Amino acid sequence: MKPITLRETTPDAALQLLGLLQQEARFVDFIEEDIQSFSDAEIGAAARIVHEGCHKVLHNHFQIEPVHKQPENSRVTVQAGFDPSSIRLSGNIVGKPPFKGTLVHRGWKITDTRLPKLSENHNVSVVASAEVEL
Repeated sequence: MKPITLRETTPDAALQLLGLLQQEARFVDFIEEDIQSFSDAEIGAAARIVHEGCHKVLHNHFQIEPVHKQPENSRVTVQAGFDPSSIRLSGNIVGKPPFKGTLVHRGWKITDTRLPKLSENHNVSVVASAEVEL
């Protein structure tokens, strides 16, 4: 069996994405808010705004497609040599592929990424600037 090689990643792209989600959807504000005192209707109204902003960021900066084209709950066959990062088997896994089962979730894959370029001195760890009104 071929040994697995791990590669180093930098947090810059993840921080940039988090900044975009904050800018368009106030995502960090929403997640960091203590929602215990809000009604379900208030949370739902806020979630609608966050959802719309997140959808905008996702579709402006990524091309996203389902891993499996078949509709959920359809019968599928998983062939030998499948990519385990694309297909996760669950249930009673016995024997060797091909496996036949029900597609529970189609999965998602990113086929193109279009993140904005950053200036060298941009601090990506600041996902939302503090605002001071004068």
